[in-house]
Amino acid sequence: MSSVHKQEGKPNWFCAFYDPEGYRRFRSTGTEDRRIAVSVSTTIQRLSGLAKQGKLSNEKALKIVREKAAEIEETHGKLPAQSAAKVMQSSSEEFVRIAGGELTGYTVRTWIDAWYKGHTDSSKATQLEYRRIADLFLDHLGKRADSALTTLQESQIEAFKHKLAASVGPSTVNKAIKVLKAALTKAVKKRQLEFSPAQHVDLVKTGDSLRRPFTVAEIKKVLTAADEVWRTMILLAFYSGLRLKDCSRLTWREVDLMSGTIAISTKKKDRFVSVPIAEPLSRHLADIAGDSADAPLCPTLAGKTAGRLSAEFYQIMVKAGLVKCRHYEVTKKGHVGPRKASTISFHSLRHSATSELKSAGVSDSVAMDIIGHETASVSRNYTKIAESAKREAVNKLPDVTV
Repeated sequence: MSSVHKQEGKPNWFCAFYDPEGYRRFRSTGTEDRRIAVSVSTTIQRLSGLAKQGKLSNEKALKIVREKAAEIEETHGKLPAQSAAKVMQSSSEEFVRIAGGELTGYTVRTWIDAWYKGHTDSSKATQLEYRRIADLFLDHLGKRADSALTTLQESQIEAFKHKLAASVGPSTVNKAIKVLKAALTKAVKKRQLEFSPAQHVDLVKTGDSLRRPFTVAEIKKVLTAADEVWRTMILLAFYSGLRLKDCSRLTWREVDLMSGTIAISTKKKDRFVSVPIAEPLSRHLADIAGDSADAPLCPTLAGKTAGRLSAEFYQIMVKAGLVKCRHYEVTKKGHVGPRKASTISFHSLRHSATSELKSAGVSDSVAMDIIGHETASVSRNYTKIAESAKREAVNKLPDVTV
């Protein structure tokens, strides 16, 4: 139990309490008001007891101090509350460290910034995306971004989600929410929060069921509308199953026309794939083959972002008559409404390859090994697909170059 006492010649009350290690301690409460001193003393003893049990996290300590200071302010005014908060904060810092935690007064902004700076091992594109989302969220919070991290509420994240949903598509909204969930989950692990305010924020429905593969006739239209570099990209995606960025960064060193194989470590999940080159793709690559092994197959596209590449491919689809030209009003704060998602995109070429392989009677395991899909059931069914089986499979794909 704690108690308060006066010392001769000193105006402020002192509190006596037991610290987390069981020692009797004395500390000034910083006030001449006995009622405030009792509140401070009781709070310090409570913090000490929680620390002794190993239950005093950074979030809980800050919350207890904040709530007690608010009570004192309501009854005695702002200045006495501030003075009391300093005394209680000093004890809480000591007790949190004794309990094995780290007490730091993170604001929402400083925590988000600290979390972002901890992702130096991520790709440059990923880091830029994290920074963009973080800035959007902090701008949404306004002055509240400089409030204590422990004051962040689920309702604020929900409001951010709804604001985004009014201007961008569902997948973009979900990406932002996932980034916030990751940042706040890390705060819980670091004992800066007792629980994540984003924990129960639901993602929005993406309408993935609207996505479809290209038909062979559509692929031929896109090839006709494309220039030579984009023809290479399209043929690579359809015949090898490579994703957009992997197609754009593929170099001649990773293409062996003699053995008829493409071998590359994919950007997503850093997965090594070896894909036989189908005859139509082989003819095209032989026509454009360069002398430098380190040169990209698509030199004008190699350094572009996925977003820029996707936008360029969309214009090719517009030229081919497969989609409508996008028209939308923009403001200084972005689009006035979410952009309607297209049912086809560059990624649809992978789906087209999968669909055509299965239509040709190729087994699921072989098709998935070629395209790069991984599922638990497939992993259990095979460990290594024979190169001959994959070569036979890719040559069953239709020739879209004629």
